Amino acid sequence: MRKRTKIIATISDRHCEPAFLKELFDNGMNVVRLNTAHQNHADSLKVINNVRAVSDTIAILLDTKGPEIRTTELDEKFEVKAGEKIKVFGDPNRKTVKGEISVTYPDFEKDVQVGAHVLIDDGSLDMLVLERNGDHLICEILNDGVIASRKSVNIPQSDINLPALSLKDIGYINFAIENNLDFIAHSFVRRKEDIIAVKSLLEARNSKIK
Repeated sequence: MRKRTKIIATISDRHCEPAFLKELFDNGMNVVRLNTAHQNHADSLKVINNVRAVSDTIAILLDTKGPEIRTTELDEKFEVKAGEKIKVFGDPNRKTVKGEISVTYPDFEKDVQVGAHVLIDDGSLDMLVLERNGDHLICEILNDGVIASRKSVNIPQSDINLPALSLKDIGYINFAIENNLDFIAHSFVRRKEDIIAVKSLLEARNSKIK
């Protein structure tokens, strides 16, 4: 029976030997995803060349870094429990410490509304904004979790004023065009303009990337 779903595997340049990729391909992998948040062009090209050495029927998907917000550095990760209250600061130069989370978006406390959910580390931790208190927000932890350095922060219900594409994203989209990749997945999309920004770069170079 024809398979109706596709299997996408994220492949690192640190483990992309053709024999390994062939094993994945033989077991049903259809698409290789390049996570550009953790690669440079040379890293990605190594993966691309090895994938194409295995089969030209494996699609290659480039995932942009996107207009992201992250937690700042902290000396030691710490646990939080459901029901706890925690302060959240929008200050990229402020360290995260126990009881206080700082994020890389300076206007965080201005743009995030009371009642919004704040998702950390790809949604593994959920917080609810209870109140705005001067230069920070007071949030309630909704589930047990861990706060660590440089983890993703997403606010689905708030309009964050970040550019659709970073300079790294633009460079990587041009890299994708030059290397005839198949798909682009754009991270942290919030509005139609984010998609249009990607499509405009592709159309300007007559790219057929999906």
